[in-house]
Amino acid sequence: MRVGVLNCWLSDRYLPFWEPYLQALEVEIIRPEEASVELPFPPPIRRVLAQVFSLKNQGVDFLLLPDVQLGQEARKGNPSPWLVGLDATLEQLVPGLPPVLVVPAELSPEVAGLAAQIGQNLTQNPMLARRALERTKRLLHPSFTPPKQSGTHLIGLVAQPMLLCDTEWLSALQAGLAQYELGLFLADKAPAELRQEGAHLELKLELPTDLEAAGMHRYLSRLGKVKGLLYVHDADYLPLPTPLRRLLKKAPPPKPWRMVGLEPPWEQVAGEFAQYLQP
Repeated sequence: MRVGVLNCWLSDRYLPFWEPYLQALEVEIIRPEEASVELPFPPPIRRVLAQVFSLKNQGVDFLLLPDVQLGQEARKGNPSPWLVGLDATLEQLVPGLPPVLVVPAELSPEVAGLAAQIGQNLTQNPMLARRALERTKRLLHPSFTPPKQSGTHLIGLVAQPMLLCDTEWLSALQAGLAQYELGLFLADKAPAELRQEGAHLELKLELPTDLEAAGMHRYLSRLGKVKGLLYVHDADYLPLPTPLRRLLKKAPPPKPWRMVGLEPPWEQVAGEFAQYLQP
């Protein structure tokens, strides 16, 4: 049995359990090979597609995909399908997509029941699935290690959380900021804490990732060492929630800020922040 896993799209939040659990089930874990796809999508989306095509071409039996909204459905608005249905979106874009196993993009003890079910379905061996879960269920308790960050001219990033896990995209942004001696700062609170921050804004947000983005805004706006705020919004792929964008127009943050898309010239954006921050 071969199960393919992604190296992006919040994979660092759920793979710390699912990877060792699948290995304990004696399932072979397949990671994507370096590949690129020539499709009209911004880099973070192309990266997801490239990894899925790579796993498909490696002949996996299943794909492990995250439910980034943790089972929460949007009852209003028209959210991007990339945010609310990654599996269905990929089925439309990747011919012959392998069968998918959708798991919450966050760990908690409540995931144990789903893990047991998936383990039994994959192995057809309830005893093996039970032993594997007993050996790994301690990993279901979520943990968060704040990123190591330093600097004096810090620009905080507010975006859908998938972007904060995209190291290639972040590296390009960091390189652009560095040309003007600016540093990038990511919210150093656990996802659940950021969602609580977002709930305090009372914007009636439903989706966990929207609450998390709103929490980044609230937290970074009041953090003194963050000198400016960069909001990344793409209406088609990774939009910021509409109520948050309305709030920015009505009550902008008390520091320089910009809203940009997924692939602007980062050096130009950094230059504008540098002008704002001149003493």
